[in-house]
Amino acid sequence: MQLWQLASATFFLYVALIVLWRGGHRPADRRAMSGAVVGLVLVLVSVFVHGPLLAEWIWPPLLLLVAYWSSGLLFVAPCPRQEAGLQWLDDLVGVREVARRTPRALAEILEAAYAGVYLLIPLALLVRIWFVPPADVDRFWSVVLITDFVCFGVLPWVQTRPPRALEAGEPWPSSFRAFNLRLRGATSIQVNTFPSGHAAEALAAALLVLGAPPVIVALMFAAALAVSAGAVLGRYHYFADALAGWVVAVGVFVMLS
Repeated sequence: MQLWQLASATFFLYVALIVLWRGGHRPADRRAMSGAVVGLVLVLVSVFVHGPLLAEWIWPPLLLLVAYWSSGLLFVAPCPRQEAGLQWLDDLVGVREVARRTPRALAEILEAAYAGVYLLIPLALLVRIWFVPPADVDRFWSVVLITDFVCFGVLPWVQTRPPRALEAGEPWPSSFRAFNLRLRGATSIQVNTFPSGHAAEALAAALLVLGAPPVIVALMFAAALAVSAGAVLGRYHYFADALAGWVVAVGVFVMLS
């Protein structure tokens, strides 16, 4: 069993234990338990049914998706005090004012970067395979999955809505934003994650290509910064979410180095 498989099994057991601790009375809790069971079965199958294609491109992303949706079902109700604290820091930093002053062309780029986080992980894996021998795919997916599991695992304890759900109007003019909102409506768990999985994933992808040609590394770090900026200024996440996401990504990367 690889570390990413062990980490996945641990996360799904964690979800199951939370459901049992709560009593499992809500329909969402029962669905979360079903997700945990499905996740554990997938981990078991991945141990016995493996190969380069499955281990590198199929099983880890599939487990990540199941973990994301299972954790989202653990959301009960927003905590106003937590939301107020996150908004206080945003106001202190002046996030909304920065968004209002952002040129439209840059806003479009940052909105596109926010959506493009889903492409950064496979792109980073390709870069490692081509430019960073040995690719060590198992460590790659261990960093990515554990980083996300930490972000998802905090959700039962920090329950907040995304800032866009609490603020009137749009943060900036952007045509691409309509696509992002439709995408979030169709694929998101519709609640906020602290730390931000978007910010954490993006930085983890950049860290995992260290050793590649400098121009590629620079582009990946620029993309990570753009993803986080798009998440915060586009009001998909709070400023603290992105900061915490970066701390998690760096911590996991260093721990597994």
